[in-house]
Parts: sequence; structure tokens; C-alpha cells
Amino acid sequence: MTQSAASQSVQHLEEFLGVKLIDRTKRPFILTPEGQKFYDGLGGILRQFDALVDEVRIENAPSPGVSGHVVIASIYSMGLSYLPTLEEEFVRQHSGASLNYQLAHPHEVYRMVEQGTVDFGMVSYPETTHTIQATKWRDEPMVLVASPRHRLSTLGDRIKPSDLSQVGLVAFASNLRIRQEIDKELRSLGITMRIVVELDNIDSVKHAAIVNSGVAILPKLTVQNELAAGSLKMIHCEQLELTRPLGIIQRRDVSMTRAARAFMEIVMRHRVWEGDTTRFFNRDAGQGGGVAHAETNTLAT
Repeated sequence: MTQSAASQSVQHLEEFLGVKLIDRTKRPFILTPEGQKFYDGLGGILRQFDALVDEVRIENAPSPGVSGHVVIASIYSMGLSYLPTLEEEFVRQHSGASLNYQLAHPHEVYRMVEQGTVDFGMVSYPETTHTIQATKWRDEPMVLVASPRHRLSTLGDRIKPSDLSQVGLVAFASNLRIRQEIDKELRSLGITMRIVVELDNIDSVKHAAIVNSGVAILPKLTVQNELAAGSLKMIHCEQLELTRPLGIIQRRDVSMTRAARAFMEIVMRHRVWEGDTTRFFNRDAGQGGGVAHAETNTLAT
């Protein structure tokens, strides 16, 4: 389609709707609020259309293979830690299919799932709502880490909860669920730590711990590289056992394409990952094999 034909089509659509979809006073052009709402809504409609076409074709195909395009929304830490490896396995098993994932903050992942612009979302602390169905995936181990130069790193392989009293903690922002769960666990053990700084993403918390601003409690997979390189040391504290629940969210009233279902099946088969310990395994992990961890330059929770 030529640019002129595309412009005429948009103008006809605007006349039909009675609103402006594009703000032509800006360079480059941008969508108006009405245009953005229409675009987001069409994304869900088109995904439903693709799912319907997929189902009809499958009924008449002798031995259909999985094909099509899958779009996932994920929080940063899950996307960077897990999705590259899962994508590699998906494409290897289904060469006719492809995967694209968008990394976003949790509320944005929920928004994209609700609007139907993605097949499903991957979040921590998943919650079911009247429009969203949440499915538990795995419990991700969290660990206490510190710089090798930190005082706690010299106390031996294992410390007591009392050793953490008034120790400086590089904490997550107080409005984040991960911070609230960490605080709850510390209170249950009678531990009162001194907050030295509050940050809103895993990468910043990790960097602050590396430069010895304080200790930190982080998902284990996100610090694998730093532990291996020696820039962080894992500290075992008696009775301190934290996990971060991870899950999949999808719209209740939307059918997924065959390709999206195939990718979800791969995700659900891999509930246990390299670096997990037996006490953190899901009881219903089934026969999902260990999957090598991916690069974890994690930008946000």
C-alpha cells in the first residue's frame, strides 16, 4: 500500500468513527488518546481472529505443525532471566513459529494482557482478577548477598538471624510487593535491619550491594553471574528462606493460538531451574528438567 492510500484509509476511518486517530500537528505523527485506545483494542481483536483461523485450519490439516507468532509481555527480571532460554527451546521444537517478548513494569504487563495485545504475561506475585486468570509457575529462590568486603562476609558460611540486627540493607522501594514480602519475613524472625537506601529495580539494588552500600536480598538467578565472578558473596542465614512466586497471567475470555499454547507448555515444563535447591522445588514440578540459566542483567522487578 502506498503512503497516499494509507493516509486516505486512515482519514476514512476517522470520518467513520467521528474522532481524530492521529495528531498531525506533531512531527513525527503520534496517536491521539482515541487513536491509542482504538489501536490497543484492535490488537486484541486481531489476536482473537488469528486464534480462530488457527483452530479452523487445524481441524482440516492432516498433521498440522505449530506455526504462527507468539507475543509475550514480561516483567524485566523474568524476561531477561528466563525468556531467552525458553525462546531457544520453543524455536528448536517448533521451527515454523516465532516469539517476541516485551519487557515492562508489572502494571503495564497486566494492562497489555487485559487489552489483548499479547498472548499472555509473566509476572511475580501473580494475582487473579475478574478479567485475569493467574497460574502459578514456580517459586524462585531468593538469597542474602553482600560484597566480599562486607563485615558479614567474614563471619563464616552461616550466620544467625541476630547477626543481621541493625545491619544496613539495600532495600526495594516500599511500594513494591517484593519489599513487603521481605519485610514480613524479617519481622517473623525478629530481625530489625537498617535501611540504607530504597531502590525500585533489581539491577540498582544489586549494584549498590556490589559497591558495599549494604547487604541485599535478591532472586538467586539474577545474581548468578556476580556470585560466579566473586563480586558478590552469598550469605546463609539460619531460618531465612525466601522465595518469589512467579506466574503466568492471561485474559479469561480470550482463546490462545496453538503456538501460544505450545510456548506455555514449554514454560510450564520448566518449573525447576539450574541453581535451585531441593527445599525450593515446587511439589508439583513434575518431570520438568533443569534448564540452563540465561544472562541476567536484570533491569527491574
